[in-house]
Amino acid sequence: MESLTRKAARIACLASGVLAVTSCTGTESDLGIKRDLNDGSSAAFPNITEAAPLAQPATGLAANDVAVQVGKVYFAPIVGAPVDKVSALSARLGPAGSANGVKLVASTDPDRTHEIKGYFSAFTEGDSTTVVHVWDVISPSGQRIHRIQGQEVVSGKAAEPWASVPDTTMQAIADKVITEYAAWRRSDA
Repeated sequence: MESLTRKAARIACLASGVLAVTSCTGTESDLGIKRDLNDGSSAAFPNITEAAPLAQPATGLAANDVAVQVGKVYFAPIVGAPVDKVSALSARLGPAGSANGVKLVASTDPDRTHEIKGYFSAFTEGDSTTVVHVWDVISPSGQRIHRIQGQEVVSGKAAEPWASVPDTTMQAIADKVITEYAAWRRSDA
């Protein structure tokens, strides 16, 4: 059985690899994603204003409460996850943002408080698949000022690890990044 230290080092190595790749490949568009970086194409996030509302707001607010706005955020293209998985994630960002006081805006919005860049990696280990996600919070001046990271383990394995990752996992990741960003903004105030 792999030791905890060795497993942590493996995950850190994978995340570092994802970050290294992002600095030298791909194309970007407002609220878009990066996918197969060699085919020259990109796909846009679905219209987040039409996404279904969350069953329960991620903050624990009552359904009729309104969260105080804590930020206006542009989500940069996601790196490392396939289009269908990013679609599930992006569909959840709008409702999760509304529930937590985070307004999603275009990259051209002059009043945006931050840009958030997401990096993903998935790998199979035993009978499960792990999704590693790292989110850099970037100031309007272009400096990384905060990092949100995590990993989700799902049962199942496939030749292509992403095939084992259900949409519900990606939606849970969206909830987490928004909730953690809002908590950081509230603690930073």
